[in-house]
Amino acid sequence: MKRLISTIAAGVLSLSLQGGALAAEIEWKMATIAPESSKIFELYAKFFSDKVRLWSNGRLEITPYGAGVLAHPFKLYEAAQEGQVDIAWSYPGFMVNADPTNAIFAGFPGGMAPETFMHWVYQGGGGEMWENYRRDKMGLMSLYMGQGTTEIFAHSHKAVRTAEDLKGYKQRSTGAWADILEKEFGGSPTVTPFGEIFDLLQKKGMDGVEYGGPGANLPLGYHKVAKYIIFPGAHQPSSSTEIFLSAEKWDALPDDLKQVVRDAAKATTYHSWLNFGHDDQGAMAAYRDNGNELVRMEAELVEAITAAGQKWIGEKIGEASANGNADAAKIMESYSAYQATWSQNAFTRAIDRDE
Repeated sequence: MKRLISTIAAGVLSLSLQGGALAAEIEWKMATIAPESSKIFELYAKFFSDKVRLWSNGRLEITPYGAGVLAHPFKLYEAAQEGQVDIAWSYPGFMVNADPTNAIFAGFPGGMAPETFMHWVYQGGGGEMWENYRRDKMGLMSLYMGQGTTEIFAHSHKAVRTAEDLKGYKQRSTGAWADILEKEFGGSPTVTPFGEIFDLLQKKGMDGVEYGGPGANLPLGYHKVAKYIIFPGAHQPSSSTEIFLSAEKWDALPDDLKQVVRDAAKATTYHSWLNFGHDDQGAMAAYRDNGNELVRMEAELVEAITAAGQKWIGEKIGEASANGNADAAKIMESYSAYQATWSQNAFTRAIDRDE
């Protein structure tokens, strides 16, 4: 009997060791827009890949790489289309000039706040429209993955309170705001990769830079080299990111692993939003302790930025529709209707805020 038990135990141990040594069924390399040493990388790319590995029991292994390792951070959509990378994580706002519909997904002045946007994507049909649009227009499968809080308008060497202060204002920016700043306010925007922002600000190559919300920006040290912190983030009420891969590669994935990827992407969205929301509170206290001057833009400027953003998106989507992109108008219609519904009916929700 002892010999039988020993034999069974040895067999179980052998199977266990063999199972642990088995390679993943599918291995993907993921290109990203953030340096591997950054919190952004940990919060989005690393969290997502860890959840995929865990929930697939190791069958799907996605290894994320820092910005620039697999492909240029501004060229990740092309890299996925051309098969240079298996999967990628990026910010839709980088493609606004090519297609303004991306501003709807990325966030724009006058657009939805984060909570509203999340509800539209997951409950209001926005997510399905987003996926279909990427597949039809780019041959990609895309999933909403990552939600930031309202951004700081700028870590700045100059105070910004009125529209007059934006004339000639040199700001690192991206997406819809870069276009609006130049055309509507006479500013001078520059699109700069994440890894170059700090040096640009430190050397005063820009008057100010925007990147993320208070919590996202704190570890990046912008407040240490620029005195002023300008708010509110009227230029970017909400900021979202996505993962994407070729539709062909996605379609070849087993259905159960597709669900794992979907669940991991959704979990990353909630994880990032909650993490940033929590960190924002400590960050604002840290900025005060550091001696930074918090500058609130005048209400007239906030209203002007919001109006300019809504004008911009309306014109751009109208142009896209006139050029045969009917889907852009349908997505904008859905987005605007949901935003209007939320604005009209969300007044019953409690908000913890000291006015």
